[in-house]
Amino acid sequence: MKLELLCGALAAMAGLGGRACAAEALPLVAAGDDSVRYEGRYAPGPGGSVRLGYPGVTAHLRFRGRALSLHARASAEVFLDVLVDAGKPRRVRLGAGEGTCEILRSPEASEHTVAIVRCNESWQGTCEYLGFVLDAEGRLLPAPEPPQRRLMFIGDSVTCGELTAWLPGGDTKDRANANARLSYGMILARRLGAQCHLVSYGGRGIVRDWQGIRDTRNAPQFYELALPDDPSAAWRHADYVPDAVGIQLGTNDFSQGIPDQNEFVNTYVEFVRKVRRDAPGALIFLMDSPILADDPARGPRRSALHAYLAQVVERAADPRVVLAGLGHYPGVPGNGHPTGAEHVAMADELEPVLRRALGR
Repeated sequence: MKLELLCGALAAMAGLGGRACAAEALPLVAAGDDSVRYEGRYAPGPGGSVRLGYPGVTAHLRFRGRALSLHARASAEVFLDVLVDAGKPRRVRLGAGEGTCEILRSPEASEHTVAIVRCNESWQGTCEYLGFVLDAEGRLLPAPEPPQRRLMFIGDSVTCGELTAWLPGGDTKDRANANARLSYGMILARRLGAQCHLVSYGGRGIVRDWQGIRDTRNAPQFYELALPDDPSAAWRHADYVPDAVGIQLGTNDFSQGIPDQNEFVNTYVEFVRKVRRDAPGALIFLMDSPILADDPARGPRRSALHAYLAQVVERAADPRVVLAGLGHYPGVPGNGHPTGAEHVAMADELEPVLRRALGR
């Protein structure tokens, strides 16, 4: 779907590296065009736009021409990783509002593959891709074929990739520290040649969030959605049936103390059954929290969660539901989330589990 757009109307967002130009008509391909393939959950928007809320959602496209830009709208500051021809990723910042950012520019018309990854956590704002602006002779080609293997990881801020982009000496609270592309789930997908969906939301749990609040959208609720903060945007589970599902939940349920065992286990068992409903042949592996620890001040939280998860597996009575042990990763002073290097170590722990299950 190719539209005409006045380039003069595409005022660049602050800090995006976009540029103003003469008011001439340039081709615009709607973000929801069939030539663009999305990996991860998204919701269609008006006029062929695409709305993104989960971390790690990736737009895959092939382009022939000299210049390609993304026209987008963001509810708050959002960061993207842009990879051209599988090269080194380039970080792009979308400020709140509407504008364009340059994806690539070449002195001569040539063919390129492009991947644009949403880095942010779910709670850090939504973005809406409105379209791709091409040079006058540019055109999108059919998107690369997706890998056949499909993975899904359900979790909280760890699964989102919080702190993965942090560098020593940097502010541990900077929202730019979150990069889903560097999360253990997306690392595993690249190693195994698989697609990856991250269905995760920082601060949420199975029965309560990090503040102990139960009447919010915790995992059993946001799992059903294409946009985690929009209850009207239901996800069609038949559109993506994973071969393996990793669930890493419990950290936030234990944030205010050890929760009631019956409530936690019963809710978790029902959630596993819901996931099994949508992925009847998948391996479902439950993971320990990499954050929780046993300590005198806050109790044996890590041991309690592990015992609860073991009971969930027993109650599920399904040979394809297993408990995958995961070590403790302390993060850094001032932020207990695992670092990028620790996500690599988590992927190292989990890779044998997945390889055995997927026969790779």
